[in-house]
Amino acid sequence: MNPCASWAKNSALLQVLDQRGSGLIITVDEIHAADRNELAHLAASIQHFIRDSLPIGLVFAGLPAAVSDLLNEGVATFLRRADKIDLHAAAIRDVEKSFGETFQGASFHIDPGLIREAAEATGGYPFLIQLVGYFLWREAEAGNGTVTPEAAGRAIEAADRRNARMVIEAARSALSPKDLEFLDAMAQDDGPSIMGDIARRLDAKPPLASNYRTRLVAAGLIEPSGYGRVDFAIPGLRKYLRSKPLP
Repeated sequence: MNPCASWAKNSALLQVLDQRGSGLIITVDEIHAADRNELAHLAASIQHFIRDSLPIGLVFAGLPAAVSDLLNEGVATFLRRADKIDLHAAAIRDVEKSFGETFQGASFHIDPGLIREAAEATGGYPFLIQLVGYFLWREAEAGNGTVTPEAAGRAIEAADRRNARMVIEAARSALSPKDLEFLDAMAQDDGPSIMGDIARRLDAKPPLASNYRTRLVAAGLIEPSGYGRVDFAIPGLRKYLRSKPLP
């Protein structure tokens, strides 16, 4: 199709939506796997429609590092003015309440203890909340509305595997060797790590270790955990690193 004709057609459709008091929202998930050229064309089109005051919106979702890269690498200058929303961890009690109400509303039977176990397994991490809930629902359907302890265990394990493949491995593949060494040094601890200990394990001066810390916090992989301490921001990351140490 002729680009001009396509542009005119899309503009006309948006004008119709505007006249009807409506509009169009375009969503793009997992932007770390999206083609940058396609994103550039999409962003350029959206920018022109917005300049014409047409009712259109664009929502990207992805790992924090991927979002930051997209906003900083010049795919479209106007994206730098976009609202950036960080989905922080939810309170476990809120996840537990949500799971309980959702499954009760579907007339599924799940012991409150299993609901609590499933909520804790998410660590409050938004994507894991989605995954654990999804796999629990599948187990409930397969069990004629009942989730046994074994079924809940399968759901949590399936969610952990999907999270490792889609989030952890994707984020890990974009890191530098030194960043990976920093994470491996953290994985030696069972809880929050002391920056001084990490620097010693890396045989690095504190300022250099702090540079790695800053990059990994920006990437959404670790987070501050009190003065001079950091912890993993993604549930399951410590376990994953311990199972697949650097050569």
